[in-house]
Amino acid sequence: KFVSWMWSIMGVPESLVLLLILQIFTGSTSGTLVSSCDSCHEEATCQESRKRGDSLNNQALSCVCKDGFVGDGLTCYNAKLCGNDSSCCSQGYQWSPDSGCVDTDECSLQDSPCTPHQVCQNTPGSFQCLDPSSSNRSVQFSCGQTVCPSGMDCISNNGALRCTDPCEHYTVLDDDWRSTNNTSNAALHCDQHNNWQGWYRLLLGQTSAHIPERCIGENRCGTHATLWITEPHPTQSDEIVIRTVCNAWAGSCCYFNSHTIHVKRCYENFYVYKLVKPSGCYLAYCAEVNRTDPAVSATTPDARPQTTTAIDVNNSTGVEGQVRLANGGNSSCSGRVEIFHLGEWGTVCDDSWGLVDAQVVCRQLGCGRALSAPQGARFGQGRGPIWLDDVMCTGHESKLTECSHQGFGSHNCGHQEDAGVICEAGSPVRLVNSDNRCSGRVEVYHHEQWGTVCDDSWDLKDANVVCRQLECGAARSALMNAAFGQGSGPIWLDDVSCFGNESSITDCRHPGFGVHNCGHSEDAGVVCEFQRPPLQPPQLICGRDKLHVGLDLAGLTSYDLNPFSGNLAALNCSWTRVHDDVVWYEVQATEGACGNTLRTNRTHAIYSNSLFIYPINNASLIIPVSFPFSCAYPLDTNTSLNVAVRPFLALEGGISGSGAKARASMSLFRNSNYTETYPAGMVTLPVGSPLYVGVSVEERDPGFAVVLENCHATHSSNPDDPMRYSLIQNKCPTDPRQVSVTESGSSLQARFSALLFLLQDEYRDIFLHCSLSLCNRRSSSCVPPCTSRKYRSVSSSDPLKPLTIGPIIC
Repeated sequence: KFVSWMWSIMGVPESLVLLLILQIFTGSTSGTLVSSCDSCHEEATCQESRKRGDSLNNQALSCVCKDGFVGDGLTCYNAKLCGNDSSCCSQGYQWSPDSGCVDTDECSLQDSPCTPHQVCQNTPGSFQCLDPSSSNRSVQFSCGQTVCPSGMDCISNNGALRCTDPCEHYTVLDDDWRSTNNTSNAALHCDQHNNWQGWYRLLLGQTSAHIPERCIGENRCGTHATLWITEPHPTQSDEIVIRTVCNAWAGSCCYFNSHTIHVKRCYENFYVYKLVKPSGCYLAYCAEVNRTDPAVSATTPDARPQTTTAIDVNNSTGVEGQVRLANGGNSSCSGRVEIFHLGEWGTVCDDSWGLVDAQVVCRQLGCGRALSAPQGARFGQGRGPIWLDDVMCTGHESKLTECSHQGFGSHNCGHQEDAGVICEAGSPVRLVNSDNRCSGRVEVYHHEQWGTVCDDSWDLKDANVVCRQLECGAARSALMNAAFGQGSGPIWLDDVSCFGNESSITDCRHPGFGVHNCGHSEDAGVVCEFQRPPLQPPQLICGRDKLHVGLDLAGLTSYDLNPFSGNLAALNCSWTRVHDDVVWYEVQATEGACGNTLRTNRTHAIYSNSLFIYPINNASLIIPVSFPFSCAYPLDTNTSLNVAVRPFLALEGGISGSGAKARASMSLFRNSNYTETYPAGMVTLPVGSPLYVGVSVEERDPGFAVVLENCHATHSSNPDDPMRYSLIQNKCPTDPRQVSVTESGSSLQARFSALLFLLQDEYRDIFLHCSLSLCNRRSSSCVPPCTSRKYRSVSSSDPLKPLTIGPIIC
């Protein structure tokens, strides 16, 4: 009998066999987990599974692409339509035959896209360059061939990509349903459906909001799985950081795949986010406003100095945020900087510590201007916690806690890096009435009053002590006879005689404070060899919306110019920010803004203004230093349509007809390579021999493929003989042990092999018959997957005429 052709597994349902086969070949693959089947792609199936003991409410749902499609279940690609290239993929993605469009890892390329000192980190569709020393995971973006400055992103503005501050170029996201107080599920929302582009600012009502920093719990914020960030928001306003986003569902705070977003803190004390699609639905970003935001400097800060004085080092009490200077000897206005937090005194790390930061401390303590900002534990190593690191002040703050920093207790330092301060009132000596701090009339601080030094016996040894005390190098000259003008007030020292190795001018021999026989016409002076840096020209960035002018902080200060005193042509235009020791002023690129002038020629529009900077001691009318600047913008530009136009042929209303079926032929081959055929006619073969059958179709359009629909064997040459034995049915072998399809649906040729056995136990002629169809490979997946499901024809034409070969004699 034909048992060997049609045998089946006894007592085992066909569907169970298929399930076992699928599990063997797919392993434990379960697709992408989702909270709702609505998030699955139209070419994906939603599968449900429950572990033992799970309740119905905690069943696991996943999206799996259908046969012939590849992807993660949220997005599925037609494997044949997309082919083996990346034509179906967006920029930054490449084609994978098993997974569809997958992310391109730019960081694994031979030439890294980042600068040598940065670490490349791959992101979906792109990459980012990380600063390896940043514990805050700050990032810089590339824009064409350049790397944007810290705190800027490559943003499209009027069709052109430019490095832009996202705090000035964002979209408002003011959905009230995002509130963490919203527990209604009447209308579910999913951020996986949003086409996120650029940066976003969250609002609830008219109030700035932010993404929560804690696990919110499920079924809130107008969605199923709520999105929250796992790390605190940034505290600095001049950088963009990465934050991990988790989701709460099924009792877990991070149930589905997490992802990362970018966050920036803006100077106006709100946050902007570069959001991306979550892993599925229903997931949505939450928003809240009930968090106490960290203090930042106001747009117009209160510059009045605090009258708090430094307390004794051994006293462990204080007020939250209070500062003191420790181990500074007899002076309360110089020493190691310490700050009181959570009932305990702690130090400040010297990373990024500079004169601007020291000035804020001196102002808070009422100690006058800052003379220096010593690093490396100049006043000895402290004990206890290190409260602050990477302090970045603008100079306007009235308290150290108002400056940006990493957050209390967040640091990567040891006490050998404790920061210090020497304020003017903390130093017993200063040089005044010159154009720099390292030359001038010598004045000494005693009994809370500044006084001069008489030039009797004044020489280079005395001057060397003063220069070394002020960290101004060696003395070049010791001037007499009030060379820098006559002082006022007391004359504190006379007949000073130094050996040259003293640490302070007051340690040198002298008759005593206030003992002298001089007048102010004999006031002593000093010129140290301090080489002040050349005054650097301003930096200029011609942004699309604003003009940015940057001034070197150290250079201006060395010329006794106050980098924060500037204004543009209009006096009220004086807003500043500090980044990398550069003070930045900015003005809108608009005619008339802050006194801007505009002139045009044939090719450019040119905006011009001038920045005016004043001396540090600006007690009287002094002509400021002027820095004129101009930005020229091209008048010509270009743009591209933001949609792709795909033409199609309109056939409605036309005429149509029918043509003949394609001609097909079927041959019996001698070998498994299908290279040599038997001649037409009768073929005699032994029982158990393999039959190698090939089919070909004459079709001029190579986009079609021939598909084996059904093949059967009969004892007659009539393909409609009712006594038939099926070999291939519904495109698949009836018994894989006896029949194997070598090729079907991939070209205009089809091939299969079968074992030759007796039909009805009789040694009679055997004929093979096949029915075929043509499939359009451009729009369909033509290769039969051969599962138990029913397949409808993928051809839009009638099946081809059945083919017959034989007889074959056993």
